[in-house]
Amino acid sequence: MEQQKKKSIGREILEWVILIIAAFLIASIIQSQLFALTEVNMTSMMDTLVQGDKLIMSKLAYASNEPQRGDIIIFLRDESVNGVIGRMGIYISDVALKLKGDFRRNRLIKRVIGIPGDKVEIRNNVLYINDEPVTEDYARIDPGLGIVPNGSMDPVVVQKGQLFVLGDNRGQSMDSRNFGVIDMEWVEGKAIFRILPFDKFGKIE
Repeated sequence: MEQQKKKSIGREILEWVILIIAAFLIASIIQSQLFALTEVNMTSMMDTLVQGDKLIMSKLAYASNEPQRGDIIIFLRDESVNGVIGRMGIYISDVALKLKGDFRRNRLIKRVIGIPGDKVEIRNNVLYINDEPVTEDYARIDPGLGIVPNGSMDPVVVQKGQLFVLGDNRGQSMDSRNFGVIDMEWVEGKAIFRILPFDKFGKIE
């Protein structure tokens, strides 16, 4: 009787261990392949996004479509996101970094400005796409200058498989003006929803 009771307890412990492992694996697959919780660590997307904002990123957003102008994307600069195995590896690496209180320094959040075929140019702080000036309601006006400090940049034609990206806070953003166009293979996903802070809870525009 006592031996049977021990076996029953042992079986119950084993079942709980299996359930915990299964739950972890399911959560890992969802986090690495479908959706992920990410945090804004820099100021380059103010006032749209600020440091500390917690976002949900859709990793399925570009499964059948390419990024469009105006999308806010998350990408790994100079690092390809290589399919299922690659995304799982990135997730495991992120977990290890988080346990050390650190984060991936090359994960950037920017807005798509130019898509393949676009000619992007900046003249006297004015952004032009295909020779047309762009009105950017989302871009932060520098309180000291009273303008969006875009600067100036010679024309760039975005090639197939590339994107031209900028931060909304142009005066404090390292983006395609500095490091050039990005490769679509670097894109992890699209920022679709803000869950924290609660007073800004909702869809990201």
